[in-house]
Amino acid sequence: MEKRKARGKFIAVEGCDGTGKSTQAFLLASFLKGFGIEAKVTKEPYSPEILKALESCGCRKESCLLFAADRALHSQKIEELLEEGFWVISDRFTDSSLAYQAGGWGMDIREVEKINAFATSLKPDLTLIFSCPPSASAKRMKIRGKESGFDKDFLLQKRAGCLYGLLARRGGERKIVDASADLRKVGARAREEVKRKWGLKKK
Repeated sequence: MEKRKARGKFIAVEGCDGTGKSTQAFLLASFLKGFGIEAKVTKEPYSPEILKALESCGCRKESCLLFAADRALHSQKIEELLEEGFWVISDRFTDSSLAYQAGGWGMDIREVEKINAFATSLKPDLTLIFSCPPSASAKRMKIRGKESGFDKDFLLQKRAGCLYGLLARRGGERKIVDASADLRKVGARAREEVKRKWGLKKK
């Protein structure tokens, strides 16, 4: 009888736009491979159909519900991968809704939490929140030249960053990663948090 694989681990990478979290998600997956761990990187918004609906949505409440619906679908996929033994690294998860919708838009955080609790009961084993000054993030986004509506709103990004700080102070499995340094140093900090969490050592 074939031995069943142990359930994988779930890591969420969070942070405002321009903090480098998307790049670090893939670097982290490569890092885990060095320990013989198969990791998959996923991203939100997850569903192409919901993403298309979000692009034409002008109502914040509707957007909040669409993001939650997208997370419900995404969570199902993550659960499947975890059960197959993969480690999953998600570029954004529930904390993004809390940061941008409650922090950025000023919606009631308790309502945003309720909507997302209905969408999914899945929680990351570890959340890495990449943080750097809003001015530095804005500069990176300008260089990248791919700003979205979220990216261009400096005050929204600043408010979202403050909410991320609040979430980190709640404790739990959230860790702040200083993303103000260069790519190599930021990656090293993220890897240290992962190694510390699971005591990873190369064979």
